[in-house]
Amino acid sequence: MRLPLLMTLLILGPFLLIAQIGSISGDVLDSETGETLPFVSVFNNNTEDGSITDLDGTFTLAASIGDIIQFSFVGYESQSVELLNFERLTIDLSSSAIALEEVVVIGYSTQKKKEVTGAVSVVSADQIAKLNPVRVEQALQGQVAGVNVTTTSGSPGSSSTISIRGIATNGDNRPLILVDGNVIEDLSVLNPGDIKSINVLKDATAGIYGVRAANGVILITTKTGRKDTPLRIEFDAYTGIQETSRKLPLLNATEYGVIVNESLVNGGTTPLFTDFTTLGKGTNWQDEIFQNAPIRNLGLNFSGGTKKLTYSIGANYLTQDGVIGRDKSNFNRFNGRLNLDFNITDKLKLSTATIYTHSNRSTLLENTLGSVLFNALNMSPILPITESDGSFSLAEGLGNEVINPFAQIEDTYNQTTVDKLSSAIGLSYAFDEHIKVESRIQLNTSSVNFNSFSPEAYYGSGKVFNIERNSFTENGDIFNDYTWDNFITYTNSFGDHNLTALLGSSAFKTTGDFGSFTGFDLPSNDFADATLESATTQIDNFMNGGDRFDSRLLSYFTRIQ
Repeated sequence: MRLPLLMTLLILGPFLLIAQIGSISGDVLDSETGETLPFVSVFNNNTEDGSITDLDGTFTLAASIGDIIQFSFVGYESQSVELLNFERLTIDLSSSAIALEEVVVIGYSTQKKKEVTGAVSVVSADQIAKLNPVRVEQALQGQVAGVNVTTTSGSPGSSSTISIRGIATNGDNRPLILVDGNVIEDLSVLNPGDIKSINVLKDATAGIYGVRAANGVILITTKTGRKDTPLRIEFDAYTGIQETSRKLPLLNATEYGVIVNESLVNGGTTPLFTDFTTLGKGTNWQDEIFQNAPIRNLGLNFSGGTKKLTYSIGANYLTQDGVIGRDKSNFNRFNGRLNLDFNITDKLKLSTATIYTHSNRSTLLENTLGSVLFNALNMSPILPITESDGSFSLAEGLGNEVINPFAQIEDTYNQTTVDKLSSAIGLSYAFDEHIKVESRIQLNTSSVNFNSFSPEAYYGSGKVFNIERNSFTENGDIFNDYTWDNFITYTNSFGDHNLTALLGSSAFKTTGDFGSFTGFDLPSNDFADATLESATTQIDNFMNGGDRFDSRLLSYFTRIQ
């Protein structure tokens, strides 16, 4: 009997073993409401395989009998279960009071919102997503009390002025802006879709940054991955059409003719139009100059993590035409971003963040006498856009500053290209649960190139914008800076009291090199052929100096809470 039994076990053994390996499915619910929870992390601690729940809160995961399955989600207590069989699981997650306490970013640290005594405001990723802003400043506009965002231009890619609690008296109203601890001056390099949160420090809370925080501090945190989470791919895209929301009421050709005749008669001069009723409506320069302009945005993000590593990799492309000039006032931007956190040991952690941006911007003259919109508002409705021979009409008799806006757009060539790389790397070491030291260095390097071509042009008799000598200007600017921060943090609890003490130092250096040359009398009146080398005469616009700067700052700081 023993021999047949042994043979039976040998035959059925592999099948019994296979039967213990399979996949488990189930649902994850909120224990209070009973609603399903999407995007819950489901992790097999034995095999390190992972999954997430779908929009219906369901999951499927490879597992074996005896494996420990862990369920975790932001705002909920994590839960682990031992797999006893392959029956469908139903997991109820309970809200975590600790996890639900909102944490805000303050200088060189974080703090629970309920414990913050200063004026700190937070704009979350959800709020930013609802706005779909092109620039970060637009995400702050009207969202934070005490923060004023003033738009100086409506052209694509234009910057805005941010002032926190009024206008400063030192002549510089700009707040200090840090992205993942990295000083950033130009927010156009950042994709709003990459932002996790914006924290605005308005008062003494910002004081740890010293004199640079005199106008307030804006701390921007970009998105990161989550531990024990499988690869998650997000694709975001939108397209739209822009149009002007309001136009000024202007005279049509007939109404204009009546006013011109009346002014001439009152001045003792013969009326210009003998029958102004034949003028009709003429040219509505506002309707002609304003166009529907497209805007498109594409974004792709990869994120996830293991027990020791979290990562987030994103890329974004934006292109936006102007409602005036279309491609002559275009802005396009490419962003690439990498965030990586790695727990080298239980006490030593490495953090890195890198952002690369390439942008191109074409601009038209605006916000001044002789701008495109100024000319469109002051052109006579009696004049056509072009004459019968196809040439642009001349604005004769309308003042020396008024020219045909379409001819002006045709002859405008202004392009700015920006390449910027921002990178930060840091190490933190926790000696124990009370003492942690951190060191990080941030580097920024950017190049800004500007090209402008002014062709020979005639807009009418005595016009101040007539150009007799064509010219080409080329600017090349390079900016570099670094920040090196080192600090130690001590935290402890004594009964009902909590103590946090911070001591650190910061070294900052920034340099800039400028180059600008203008060439006159180019052989070609075509922008495609315009180069400095082909110009008859060249001028160094910095021949008298002022083409570089070097600024440094060494700081020591402390904070006790």
